[in-house]
Order: sequence, then C-alpha cells, then structure tokens
Amino acid sequence: MATTTAIYLFVLPRIDLIKEQAARLRARAAAAGQSPTVVPIHSGLPGVKRGVVRALREAIDNAAAPHTVMITTHAAAMGLHPEEFQGLHVRWDESPEAATPSGTIGLATSWPAMHARYTLSPSEEAGWFRVSPRPGAEPISLGQIRGDVGSAKLTEFHRLASSGSRVVEVDIAAWENAGVPGAPRVRWRSIWSLAALAPAASVKVAAAGYRGSLADHAVRRAGGVRVEAVRVGGSRTGQPRIRIHYYTQHPGSTGWWAKKEGRSCLVAISRHLEAAKFKGFWASNSDIENFFYGRFDGADQGSPKMAGTNSLRHHTACAMIYSAKATPDDEAIIKALRLDRDDIRAVREDEDVYQFVCRGAIRDPSYAGGYTVYVYDIGQAERLKTRLIEGGYTDVTTEPVAEAGILDVVRPLASLDGRFTTEKATETATEREVRLKAQDAQRKRDSRGAVKAAKIANGTYKGKGRPRSSPKPRS
Repeated sequence: MATTTAIYLFVLPRIDLIKEQAARLRARAAAAGQSPTVVPIHSGLPGVKRGVVRALREAIDNAAAPHTVMITTHAAAMGLHPEEFQGLHVRWDESPEAATPSGTIGLATSWPAMHARYTLSPSEEAGWFRVSPRPGAEPISLGQIRGDVGSAKLTEFHRLASSGSRVVEVDIAAWENAGVPGAPRVRWRSIWSLAALAPAASVKVAAAGYRGSLADHAVRRAGGVRVEAVRVGGSRTGQPRIRIHYYTQHPGSTGWWAKKEGRSCLVAISRHLEAAKFKGFWASNSDIENFFYGRFDGADQGSPKMAGTNSLRHHTACAMIYSAKATPDDEAIIKALRLDRDDIRAVREDEDVYQFVCRGAIRDPSYAGGYTVYVYDIGQAERLKTRLIEGGYTDVTTEPVAEAGILDVVRPLASLDGRFTTEKATETATEREVRLKAQDAQRKRDSRGAVKAAKIANGTYKGKGRPRSSPKPRS
C-alpha cells in the first residue's frame, strides 16, 4: 500500500489501531518517495457522527487520487454492499470477529413493532427466515435503538437488520408466533463472509489465526471462494524462553467466578501476582477486572481483544485471566456452521489468549530473552503451548503456580457449563389456535366423563337406554 499506486481499502479490527497504522503507512511511503492520500474513517472523527458506513461510502465515491488508502474498521466495511467493493484493493488485517453475531431475543409483547418494521421471507436453510426492512417503514437511527432497547443483543439485532446490507435471519416464520404464550425466545443470526469482497479488484487478509476461525467457517459455508494461504514475515532470529504459569486444574468461566468458590480463586491469583510484583501487561473479563485493578504498580491493563497491537513490545511478562466459552446465544451459529462448543472456545478464548500473549517482547523476531505468561488453568496453558510451538517458538514450557494455593480446588461438576440443545419446539399462531381448540374439546370430554363417573359412584347414573322407535303414522 505504501509503494504501489492503487486505490486501497485498509480494514483494521479496532479504532485505536487506525491512527497507529496511518502513521506507519505514511512513514513507509515517505521512505519510498511516495505520498499516498491517507483517509482515516471511524466514529471518533468530527463529521462522522451521522454514520460511519455513510462516511465510508462517500470516501469511496470521492477517491479521485490514483494512490489513495482509506482506513476503516471491520464493522464499517461489513456495512457495505458487496458491489461497493468494486474496483478496490482490499487489505484486511486480522479475522473479522464480528462477522457472525447471534443471540436470542424475547418478543412476547413487542412482536407487533417487529412486524411493523421488518418483513420475513424464507431463507435458503429450512426453518430460517430472512429479515428485511419493510418498504415505507420509518428509518430507525442508532441513537433511537440505544435509547429504546434494553437488551444489548436486541440493540445489535436492530443495528444489523436496519442496515439493509447485512443478512439477518430468525427462526420464526411470522412475528406473531413470538407472542404465543409459552413460546421460546427467538433465535437470530447474521453471518457475514469474506466472500462478500468478491467484486473487489484484489483481496489480501493478514491473520495469524485464520484457519479454523469463524471467518474461515463462514467462507466455507458461503462457497465460491478459493483461499490461498501464504506464510509472511521472516523466520525468527532469536528464540525466547517462554514460561507459561497456570493456577488451577479446573476450567474457569464467568459463571464459576460469580460463585463464592470461584471468587476465592480470583483473590488468590491477584494476591500472588501482587506479591510477585508483576509488572507486565494484563487483561481479564470485564466482570472480574476489579479483582486485579490497581494492584500492580508499573503494569499496563489491556483489553482481551489485542490483535494487531504493537505498543506492548517492551513487556517481558503478561497475565490473562479470561474465559470466552460458548453460551446459549451461540446456538444459531453453532448450528449454521456445524460447530460444537469446543470449536467456539478455540476460536474465541484460545485465539484471544494467543493474540494477547504475542503482543509482548516475543513479537520481535530477534528477541531471545525470558518471557513469563500467567493464565488461569492448565487447559489454557497446554493449548497455548501447542499454539506457540506451531507458531515457531521452540522453548516453551508450562508450570503450575503452587504458591497461590488453589491448584487442588475442585470445581463441582454441577457448576461446569452445561450443554445446551440446538433444538427448539416451534408453533405458529395458526397451529396454536388448532391446538387450543383440540384442548378445549378434550377438556369438555373429560368433564363429561367426570360427571358420568360421579353419578355411577352415587348410583344415580341412568344409561341412555334403548333408543326410541319412531311413532307409527296415523291412518
């Protein structure tokens, strides 16, 4: 992008990376005697409040300079229609994590509002129906969505369904079916694939964890895409000594950490890291960050989502107490992509841990010093070790932290994350009416039967007797 004249769309996972990569791009271009027009596009810029996707469309339409690089986020690029990539050279950094959102929403009383705003039509997959903005419906702004909707998942549903460019599907054929008493929550999903970039002049994706990612599964599901994997970057000139420390032999989860026993484990970990004078960078689930916040002088708190970050290379230690396992909200994606709970854990939790750990000093291919990692459990440690060795690191070991005193804590089986079913009993409003009529008829038959039984018991029951004969006609 820095040295070859073309019109590029550079897509990054987060806003904080745009400024960093824009500066790096300009420096590389200047060193090569080039001066491309660099156009950052994100919600933090003045004048973009009316919509990032709209601003991105305008930038594409107005890209007059032969050497232009527009830089935006995954979320913004996924808001474009496929034909809007026509002629662009797309350079995509990291796998698009937000490409496959899903969830469940309760619409027992609000289904009329859904009916007024969206139409439903059969999808390619049986049992799923595509959501489309109803012609003539009043457009809904993101501000209205956030101010009127309490559920984060419902907010995300409206944002995607209202865009008109994302395919959103639900598992009901008619909105009124959601209002049937006792009806289960409505499952929804939106699967965006890199296949949408087909009209682009060229596409290159740089992602260490692409194979096996949700984006990879989505591309395979979409079909019609040929993926060529090319290893980039030079080989390592130095081999760090990576020591992965773990605290427990049971897996963690936000549900477990909400319990008294799970919280005790977090307290023990925070005390150990504090006593060890931990000075690296750390992250955790937001629900548990207060167990660690402010305890480590000289340490940097980061986000669990750190893919692409280059600002932490000076650190030789990191700690990540984190869980990102499958939940019932993932049912729709698990079924659509033919995955299981372990697949979800691998593409979320294990990938996040790996990306986080690789933000430190070992990101430098010449680094050959020590590197210390802390994770919650032995399963995370062993999977991370395997991934690092596959990534070219040769000196990697795992070690338990006995000093924290929680290695032998047993997590009760009842508290482990249960399996959830991907099956759902469905009933339309018409089917409900038929069922209720049948139930009412059965209740009447049962009532008559009960009256008859009571009369028989009391000896007052009189049978129907012989049927009366028809009266003879008079002559």
